[in-house]
Amino acid sequence: MSSAPPSDPAAAALPRGAAIGRYVVLSLVGRGGMGEVYAAYDHELDRKVAVKLLRPKPGAGVSQAEGRTRTLREAQAIARLSHPNVVVVYDVGTFGDQVFIAMEFVDGNTVTYWLQSKTRTWQEIIEVFVAAGRGLQAAHDKELVHRDFKPDNVMVGRDGAVRVMDFGLARQVGASDKAERTQPVVDMARALASRPDVPAEGFETLVINSSPEGAADTQEISSHSGLFDTQLTRTGAMMGTPAYMAPEQFLGTATDARTDQFSFCVALYEALYGERPFGGNSLFALTANVVQGNVKEAPANARVPQWVRKILLRGLRSASTERFPSMKALIEALGKDPAIARRRRAFAVAAVLLPLAVGLVVRQSLAGRQDLVCGGGPARLADVWELPSPSGAESPRQATIHRAFLATGKAYAADAFATVKRGLTTYAQNWAGMYRDACEATHVRGEQSAEVLDLRMACLQERLGGLHALTHVFSEANGAVVENAVSATNALGSLDRCADVTLLRAVVRPPEDRETRARVEVLRGRLADLRARFYSGQWKEGLAGAPELVTEARQLGYQPLIAEALELVGNSEIRSGDGVGAAKALEEAYWQADASRDDDVRAAVATQLVWAIGYDQGKKQEADRWAHIAEAVLLRVGGHDLTRAWLLNNEAVIGLGGRTPEEQLRVLLDAVTLKAKVLGRDNPDVGISEGNVAVSLQDLGRNQEALEHVERAIEIETRGYGAEHPELAVLVSNRGELLNALGRPHEARQSFERARIIWERELGLDSRILAYALTGIGESYLLESDAANAIVPLERAQRIRAETETDVERRADTSFALARALWETNRERARARTLAVAARDGYGKAGVARKRADVESWLGTRDGRI
Repeated sequence: MSSAPPSDPAAAALPRGAAIGRYVVLSLVGRGGMGEVYAAYDHELDRKVAVKLLRPKPGAGVSQAEGRTRTLREAQAIARLSHPNVVVVYDVGTFGDQVFIAMEFVDGNTVTYWLQSKTRTWQEIIEVFVAAGRGLQAAHDKELVHRDFKPDNVMVGRDGAVRVMDFGLARQVGASDKAERTQPVVDMARALASRPDVPAEGFETLVINSSPEGAADTQEISSHSGLFDTQLTRTGAMMGTPAYMAPEQFLGTATDARTDQFSFCVALYEALYGERPFGGNSLFALTANVVQGNVKEAPANARVPQWVRKILLRGLRSASTERFPSMKALIEALGKDPAIARRRRAFAVAAVLLPLAVGLVVRQSLAGRQDLVCGGGPARLADVWELPSPSGAESPRQATIHRAFLATGKAYAADAFATVKRGLTTYAQNWAGMYRDACEATHVRGEQSAEVLDLRMACLQERLGGLHALTHVFSEANGAVVENAVSATNALGSLDRCADVTLLRAVVRPPEDRETRARVEVLRGRLADLRARFYSGQWKEGLAGAPELVTEARQLGYQPLIAEALELVGNSEIRSGDGVGAAKALEEAYWQADASRDDDVRAAVATQLVWAIGYDQGKKQEADRWAHIAEAVLLRVGGHDLTRAWLLNNEAVIGLGGRTPEEQLRVLLDAVTLKAKVLGRDNPDVGISEGNVAVSLQDLGRNQEALEHVERAIEIETRGYGAEHPELAVLVSNRGELLNALGRPHEARQSFERARIIWERELGLDSRILAYALTGIGESYLLESDAANAIVPLERAQRIRAETETDVERRADTSFALARALWETNRERARARTLAVAARDGYGKAGVARKRADVESWLGTRDGRI
């Protein structure tokens, strides 16, 4: 079922039940100069959505078709914007001559309503606006400028979440400003101000279109009493609502992120003071005040702090270069309440004086001295990752990291931070507990020598350095860091080693020479930073910095450090896809660790060599030898269950040891058990192995059992990573394959669509991995005998795989599916046969006899038919 889109603003609304793509219209929500917004139902994913129909942007020499293309391109850019404080865009497409954007349906009210519903404190207002500001910052990071920020374009959900909407009117920074420069809006404002038919206040929408010659003329004026919500639009590009517009919008000059900053400050000023910052009983008067920067004096009864007003006045400056350099800087300024800063300074002074008082107590009581010395662990965690306060409030360091995560705009940033916070807090608590235990074992219980205490404390100091390096990286998080944050947290050095005295004594001690020992500590600090960056997704930094570190460690001649630096080089090479380079570095790391008796590194490196040699190079016999070496080290030293779990995982995935498929499955299940023992059943690392178990069961044809494990993996990783994480998309896509295999194509398509949306948003529209979901979508339609709908996703998958895929079996999968779709719709049957032949040959090269036979059978029944 489909309906023609309205052709002009006065056209009748689409009726209930009309279809916009796959979305079924429920009702018209609103209509404006740029199009209509409908409440709709997404039957594929069983959810209510809002669908905005945008009119294309012709004019100024731009044709209707070109305008439609530009609008679609801008809408697709907006669809890639993902942030907790921005209304989520699910889909973008075309509907007749229009472009539609399908987005989440927010259950809540605008900030305008929120402000009017009850009295709000200035702190509450700033909190809501700061959240909205983060949404704008996320857009600016994607080079999108909103250009129509106002209270009516911000929603406060019933859950309290704040979301900026109407990015459908945004434009990309760097796009041509020619149309905006054709005629300053201030001239038109002056002309309108002199017209008797334009009231000083109360007109709602004013659409101005520029002709190719640059002359602007009024096309539509509609009145709306009591509101000053004029909208000025030029060549179809939304210029903004005059009450919230920046001087550059009135003047028709170029706009950028600082334009949104100005509008933001107007809206926040209005919310705080109950009136807008610029006066004017006519559009011309308003324009003059805005352009000249004539801000009103604060109302006499205002209770807004002066420091807040100073921030607003800077953001409202008429010259954009005099405003804050970015929304981020403005938000940070709003977060620096001087009263709180004074309290923190007072606390800092108290912290400085405290040791003096403690010193006095120490001299008076030996028992007190022992307690104070051994209770110093939490203090060492200051500015690293503080232990939870009694109030449960975030520490300054944690708050900084939290803000940094959210500022990346990743849809899963909040979930990732929650998981990281739990992991780091547990790690910090365990570190502090072990610090106290090591200290008391020597100074209180007398069961441990000073030499052992030194060994344990050196180990704990090294682990603290790793924690500090990681939280430093987190405090400057980008998208890649947030994506890998949970894995990086799991990769922190094990604290168990710091209690293993035998192992600590076995490792070569640092040089006795004070200067050399200090140099080792400096290099260890650099290594900790590179490790943190590597595990946080910045592996290129590790690959660039580690070789120099290896060289300096060799000059010092300290083998444990050489081994650890080489291990990082090897891991970075694995990430870069250089299996040969990785094996070379890791093998030397193993022998350096062997010479220094560092069993931790020996076990880890041997396990990594199994993967680098067996998976990346396909040398199973050599990988099997390294697997036996790793097993021997782990058996001798005991413990190290997480390393053992990864070893089992690698052996099973690669297919080592001559195991049958059933035996490989049991090995993977053992890996899950070990990981759950160390990390807990709900750790995302466990979810990865659960997903591998599902793949193993699928290979055995036990699809229903495989589905149960992949559902478990999805449940774990959703809690750990967040519902929009790309790691989760892999599992969701795998679930789609299982559902197709189980004859449940409609559910399969829902899974594939979910994976597609995540991958498109995170990886772009041409990512190689997208072809998995697109092929699955096409095959789900084929299973429903709906070959016509299968063609579009399969054609797209075919193009992506032809350009990017090196796996001949995957290319053959898509080619054969597209061949069937084309044949069954009686389209391009000659091409369908060619695709099928290519698929048959691809399966032959891949050695997949069953699939090759399926294609042969299909071709055999179609010989001579075109």
